[in-house]
Amino acid sequence: MADKTRWWQGLGNVSQMVAGIASLCAVLFVAWQVTQIEIDNRKANARQVYLAYSEAGMRYPEFLRPENYAAIRQDAVKFEQYKWYVTQMIMAYDEMIDVAQDQNWIKAFDYELPDHLALLCDLKASEPRFFTQFEDDTNALIDEALRGKCG
Repeated sequence: MADKTRWWQGLGNVSQMVAGIASLCAVLFVAWQVTQIEIDNRKANARQVYLAYSEAGMRYPEFLRPENYAAIRQDAVKFEQYKWYVTQMIMAYDEMIDVAQDQNWIKAFDYELPDHLALLCDLKASEPRFFTQFEDDTNALIDEALRGKCG
């Protein structure tokens, strides 16, 4: 029995394969777009967190580079404000470092961190759970800055 397939029937099979490949490409493109949107949203959120931290620095300039940590420590309200300020700073950098994956953010964090070592040393000793709210990479940067500085 002879094969009665016509030449144009073979083209129908090819068109089905091309349609399948095109559909797969479309699904992959949509998945890529969704991922890009998520990345862009995380970057925008990280920028907002950093802007809030910057605003806190304008509102509480005495916490930017505290000159007398002992005086802050003695005033319960000031101490809590300062602790929240430093928390906001670390969270801002935590987000920016995680999202942006940029060494410049790490350098900026390393630049600001030494001004707050006294508080961070206190918290390491008295409230170690404080540091559980930050990413592992950020905690590693903090630990590196504290190494040999806490008595």
